[in-house]
Amino acid sequence: MNCPHCAHENPEGRNYCVACAKPLAAQPATRVSAPPRISGGARLSNPKLNKMAVASLILGFFSLIPPLGIAAVVFGHVSRSQIAKSGRREEGTGIAFAGLILGYIQLAVLGILFLGMLGFIQDFRHELDKHPNTRLALAERIAHGDPYTVNPAKSARQQESAIQALHLIGAQEVSYLAAHPDRGYACQLYLVGFDPVGNSELSTLMRESDYDTKFIRCGRISAPIYLVLSVPRSAGNPADAPVFCLDQANGIEKYTPEQSRDAVATLMTAVADPCPLTGVHVE
Repeated sequence: MNCPHCAHENPEGRNYCVACAKPLAAQPATRVSAPPRISGGARLSNPKLNKMAVASLILGFFSLIPPLGIAAVVFGHVSRSQIAKSGRREEGTGIAFAGLILGYIQLAVLGILFLGMLGFIQDFRHELDKHPNTRLALAERIAHGDPYTVNPAKSARQQESAIQALHLIGAQEVSYLAAHPDRGYACQLYLVGFDPVGNSELSTLMRESDYDTKFIRCGRISAPIYLVLSVPRSAGNPADAPVFCLDQANGIEKYTPEQSRDAVATLMTAVADPCPLTGVHVE
């Protein structure tokens, strides 16, 4: 058998040439397939899931919260860019796209709600412009809280208004008696300046006081007399709000709730007695 490499004749049955030691017959070559290459010469392996795509999808479910909705959109765009540049080493384009859809849809809903809120505020402002008193009351409530809420500061203001109203009634009674000596004292609140729908000083003080102020007795017995009782309304005053009593002899007397029980009982059974001097005199 002649060697195919050096042409030396070899005995039958030999596998290698005695002259050049090369195989006498061609050996079947084992083909080793090289891993496929992709652009840029990188070898293709199992692609991994892009983390920002997953984050975009998760944030998309909470995108009604404005910062999270914006983050879902940003993460979605960034992840799609990273996947495109990875050369198939990363995947998750569909997940990122879903996060983008959720983010944009819910941001659009927030935009519609925001525009609707702006329209409502604009209409509300127009309505307030038509009613300046309502605007003033609303500003007062925002600045000082609910005017119907009972608190120590409000109670003190109401008591002071009640006292000023009684002082004014006393002064008006003196003037009325001087102008009408034959009649005696005025026995009706309107005769001393009170008008329930007016803006006189007495009317304003009585409204601000949140007290019920009434004549208990008035007229002539041995001499002209009058007695006015001022009782706090329970809805607008604390439980310990005092009661005030005014008469022509002693002026204003202030009673605690405990003192007022006996004082009022005395007034209701007496005919001509002045306010009982069991409380605190108010100057």
